[in-house]
Amino acid sequence: MKARVLMIPRSRKHKETLAWAFMLVVMLPLLMLGGCKATPITGVLSVQSLKNEPVLLESNFTTAVFTNEPQTETSFWLSDVSVQDLLAGRVVEGQIVHVEMIWSPKAGSTPMDSSATNASIRYVVISHGEVGIYIGAGYAIPSGDLQGSSVTLSIRDASLRLGESTPGFIDLLGPAQISGQFTATRDAKKARSLFVSVSQYVTDSLGKTRFVKNSVAPKTKSNASNSS
Repeated sequence: MKARVLMIPRSRKHKETLAWAFMLVVMLPLLMLGGCKATPITGVLSVQSLKNEPVLLESNFTTAVFTNEPQTETSFWLSDVSVQDLLAGRVVEGQIVHVEMIWSPKAGSTPMDSSATNASIRYVVISHGEVGIYIGAGYAIPSGDLQGSSVTLSIRDASLRLGESTPGFIDLLGPAQISGQFTATRDAKKARSLFVSVSQYVTDSLGKTRFVKNSVAPKTKSNASNSS
C-alpha cells in the first residue's frame, strides 16, 4: 500500500512560523557546524525544448543527494534553493529535481534500446514567483554502489512536459528532453527534508494538495508499470 504525506495549503504567517520551527529543530545543528558557502554540484543536467527554435534551461544546483532504503525505490534530489527558504515560501527563482528509479539496470541483462524507461522525473521550476511542474520519464544509469556513500547518475534523453502550473507561469520549454549526469551523496535526512519542503511549497503555490514524490513503496512490477 502506498504511503502518502498529506500537504495542506497554508497562510503566509503559518509558513513563516513553520520555517522558523524547522530551522530550530533540524537546520540549526547543521548551521552550527560552520557557515559553508554553497558550491555547485559535480556534473550537470541539460534541459532543452523540442521546439523549432530550441530553448535551453540552465541550472546551477548546489544540492545533490539520494536515498536508497531497503524495499523502496531509489530517489535522487537536486536543488539550487534551501529547505528553509522553501518552507518560508520566499523563493522567487529556483529549480528542484526529483528522479525516482523504479528499477536499477544490471550489466548484461538490461535492454539498452531507446524506448527503455526505468525512472520518473519531476522538475519544479520557480520563475518570478510562479511555479511550473514538469513531469516525464526516461532511462537512468547509476555508476557506483547504490548502497554506498555516493553515486553518479546518468540520464539520457528523458522526456519532460509541463504537468501543472500556477496561472502566471510561462512555459518557454513545451515538450523537452533532459540529459546529463551528476554525482549525489547518500543523505536520507536531507532527501526527506527536500521532499517535505518542496511538496509543501508546491501545495501552497497551487492552493491544493500536490505531491512532488508520489510514494515510498516497495519495489514491485506493478509499481513500475503504474508509475508516471
